[in-house]
Amino acid sequence: MQKIIHRIKHLALRVSLYPDVLCLLGLGSMAETNRLDDYSDMDFFLIVKDDTKEAFIRDLSWLEVVPLTFQFQNTKDGYKVLFEDGIFAEFAVFTETEMLTAHFTKGRIYYQKEGFDLSIVEPRYAPKTKTVDPEFNVCEALTNIYIGLKRHCRGEISSATTFIQSYAYPLIIELMQFVYPEHSILEDPYVYERRIETRFPDANFLLNSMRQGALKNQASAKAMLDFLKEYFHPNPHLVAQCESML
Repeated sequence: MQKIIHRIKHLALRVSLYPDVLCLLGLGSMAETNRLDDYSDMDFFLIVKDDTKEAFIRDLSWLEVVPLTFQFQNTKDGYKVLFEDGIFAEFAVFTETEMLTAHFTKGRIYYQKEGFDLSIVEPRYAPKTKTVDPEFNVCEALTNIYIGLKRHCRGEISSATTFIQSYAYPLIIELMQFVYPEHSILEDPYVYERRIETRFPDANFLLNSMRQGALKNQASAKAMLDFLKEYFHPNPHLVAQCESML
């Protein structure tokens, strides 16, 4: 944990030597350092002067405070990289102008050039909390389970797994807020599933039972159906169709 903090501070010192670098902004657990652990990645934005971005995208020498053993440009703005000592980083390079329309959450400044306008790193488009419609989630999850079970019976195991354990599952976990006591945690505004085990500890058995793998699609579907029947009012005719395939 301390190694990753040392790494981003070391990087801050290095980029401060580049006249076109304006700011190094830590994101995710690099901003909320109280939740850093040995499995955290180093997420950050490098903010540079307008018209200098491509130089920092093409040449990553500014990043190599420790040699890189893997680098992959996964977007036009940034990379995923692995340092020689095992630290993994995801980053994007943005200009001052681009930051005005970028979507990000509150960050932590590790370096700022003298005179840099701090208002640029204030989030303008923070994601809004999603309002869950229980009726929609129940019906959509139920139809996904139904389609998945039909494909399972046809022998299309891979597609069945997707419908049951990938499509229906996230809809059902969004319903947990209406059923289980909720522990106050720092939620990920982009990924509802993050830290759900801590958010709803009473649901851990259900979480495990709903994703039992491709060879247990029927058992996974049964766990979902049992949950929906116990706490909500799924259509009984569609439920009966599903249960006939278990």
